[in-house]
Amino acid sequence: MQNSDFYQAEEYLKLGLYPQAFEAFMALEVGSLECTFLKPCMMALDGQLNQSQLETLYRELEREIKNKNPQAVYNYGIVKSHFGDAPKAIALLQLALDLGVAEARGALSRVLLKT
Repeated sequence: MQNSDFYQAEEYLKLGLYPQAFEAFMALEVGSLECTFLKPCMMALDGQLNQSQLETLYRELEREIKNKNPQAVYNYGIVKSHFGDAPKAIALLQLALDLGVAEARGALSRVLLKT
C-alpha cells in the first residue's frame, strides 16, 4: 500500500493517535482486494486498541474467514493466541496452514506447546 492514506495512518500511529490510526488502517483494509488486516492486528498485539476496536477488528476478520483469506486468517490466529484464546487460535492457525500460509505451522506449534 503505497498511497497517501497509508502514510497518514502511519503518521497517526507514530504520534500515538491510536483511534485515528485504527480508523485509517481499517478504511484501507475493508473492501480492498488483498486485505490482510496486518496493521490493525499489530496494533492489537501492541495493546493500542480498546475493546470496541477489537470487536470491530474481530468482526471484519470473521468475514475474512468466510472468504478464505489466508493471510487475514493467519493474522487473526496470531491475535487470538496473543490474547489467550488457544482453541480459537488453534482452529484459525490450522485453517491458515490448510490455506497455504507456511508460517502458520510454527505459530500453531507454539500455541499447541503452551496448552
